[in-house]
Amino acid sequence: MNQEPRTAKEIGANLIPRKSNEQRKREMKDKILRAAALLFKEKGYSKTTMRQISQKAGILTGSLYNVFPGKEDILKTMIDMSYDSALKQYERHFDAKDDLLVALAFPLALEFYSANRNRRAAETLHEAHISWTVVNSMADRTIEWVAGRMEDYGLRQDRSEVKDRFLALLGAVGNLISKTHFSGEGDYKRDLKKSLEVFCALFKLPAYDLDSTVERMDGMLSENSIVIGEYRI
Repeated sequence: MNQEPRTAKEIGANLIPRKSNEQRKREMKDKILRAAALLFKEKGYSKTTMRQISQKAGILTGSLYNVFPGKEDILKTMIDMSYDSALKQYERHFDAKDDLLVALAFPLALEFYSANRNRRAAETLHEAHISWTVVNSMADRTIEWVAGRMEDYGLRQDRSEVKDRFLALLGAVGNLISKTHFSGEGDYKRDLKKSLEVFCALFKLPAYDLDSTVERMDGMLSENSIVIGEYRI
């Protein structure tokens, strides 16, 4: 039996490679994160629901929960991505051999600067710092980021002890971020210096020349267009 001739559309459809399950999942994840970021900026994190995120992303709510079990998981992913973005920015603007305080100051400076420039950023960062899931991840990433430089300073303590100290540091940072969020006022250079003083106290490091480190961060942030997550600062 002769087959009917295929149309150009049918032929073209067969030539387009099918997406793998992994590709489709990655695309859905990106769509969800974009939708969530827009809603967090528009409505705020606390007033955004999973249902609203699924509607904004154009997917079923059940499909959303298959990718992210809850809103906190979306926030954690966004903060993780923002942290990774911050480290890439650091590599473009700073010498890889810079000292421990400079390396640590950069991601902290971005947090404080963002919170002071954008009220939605302040709210999102406040929510991040009151979430154990997010803070635990931030502590692990910070330890990994400064690990090599810490060894240069002779900081070879037990990893669990180091993590406890970083959690204490992030607690102090979170309190300053929350102050900015609720009061609507903040001085990011002052807050950055306070955080660096806490770090030096926790790890028994000399807190010398912190002002020059803070000014260096300020100069870099003021002179360059930095993108961190969905917020341009």
